[in-house]
Amino acid sequence: MPFEHAPPMRCRTGFAALLALLLAACASPRGPAPLPDGHSVLPGTRVSLALPDGFRHAPELAGFESPDERTAIFGNVVPGSVYATMRSFSAEDFQKNGMLLDRHERVTVDRWPARLYHATQPVRETVLARWVLVFGDSSRSVVLTAVTPEERRSALEAPLRAALLSARWHRSGVLAEP
Repeated sequence: MPFEHAPPMRCRTGFAALLALLLAACASPRGPAPLPDGHSVLPGTRVSLALPDGFRHAPELAGFESPDERTAIFGNVVPGSVYATMRSFSAEDFQKNGMLLDRHERVTVDRWPARLYHATQPVRETVLARWVLVFGDSSRSVVLTAVTPEERRSALEAPLRAALLSARWHRSGVLAEP
């Protein structure tokens, strides 16, 4: 066995670290506290947004969820020009990823020109409605996605759109959490 020669202390230390990590995760099921302006920071990023009622931190993804609505908002900041990123969001690219691009619109987010893509995606026996927001600068792109079952689209499109369009990219400075 490859581990039979490992010192027992190393295994105990690793187990103790894993246990501490799990306990810390369980102690904070709601995730980080909101910022003073009510925005919540997207985990692992310097992006914040105003969440719709009923949303909470989603520990299994970099984002937020409303389990009752089976709805999520997630995203990331990726390297690369926002213009190159936007070019990669063509109807063909959506189709390659199993989605149908319904339309896109030009919007402004936190003073940044942006695009909001509207798409659907069949998954197993349901269809998901997706909104993908892309904005950024010449070196980084913010990509945020809201997703909900198609049958919830009419009820949730307005609050999900408002949440995405409320996004702020805190490129520099400190995100002060209470």
